[in-house]
Amino acid sequence: MKKKFVILGLISLFMLPAYAELTVKDTVSPEYLKNHGYSDAIINATQKSIAQSNGEALTEPVEKEYYNQPFVKFVRKFFMYLDPAYDDHSFMNDHNIHTSPHYEDL
Repeated sequence: MKKKFVILGLISLFMLPAYAELTVKDTVSPEYLKNHGYSDAIINATQKSIAQSNGEALTEPVEKEYYNQPFVKFVRKFFMYLDPAYDDHSFMNDHNIHTSPHYEDL
C-alpha cells in the first residue's frame, strides 16, 4: 500500500505544471535585450519584426517629420545617390518578400 502511495505521489509530482521564470514575450522585450548587451539596431529590428509578424503598425521615429522637409529630402537623396549604403531608414519597412524571381531583385 505504501509503495502505491509513493508511486502515485511521484507521478503527481511530475504532472505539476512548470512555472518558467521567463516567457518568450519577456525575452524579446526591449528592456531585456538592452540589459543583455544587444545593440539598439538589433532591438529596433526585433521590434519591427514582431510588429510585422503580428500585422501591427510600428510607430515611426520622431526624425521622420524632419526628413520630410523638401531641402533635407533633396540633400539626403543626393548623398544616397553618391553612397548607396547611406541609411535611408527603410530597413524592414514595408518589405514584401517575393517567393519567385522578379526584375526588382536586380
